[in-house]
Amino acid sequence: MALYGIYGSHTTESCPLNNGEVAKRVVAVAESDVQSTANEYKISEILGQYHSALEHTFLWIVDAEDPHLIEKFCVETGVASFNRLKIVPLITFSEGVIPLVKKVHGL
Repeated sequence: MALYGIYGSHTTESCPLNNGEVAKRVVAVAESDVQSTANEYKISEILGQYHSALEHTFLWIVDAEDPHLIEKFCVETGVASFNRLKIVPLITFSEGVIPLVKKVHGL
């Protein structure tokens, strides 16, 4: 398993605060067993869901096996139906950046 960030953004017009149809889909997802659906796509855990409502952006952090399955999860749950999405592998600062900086600069 590996950590991935699901970065999303949408327009003001498609925001659930402004669009009744999208609002219904968002509430349906929120009231469903999202983790059970995630498990079907080999997402072992949704570690965090962070949203900036007025920026119309969000970041979900998931522990998953395959980014292509994350993509399918986003389609099935409807998250992809009104958001522009980017799925990015994640590593902690201390695990990724620091060792690389030390290696490059001989520290």
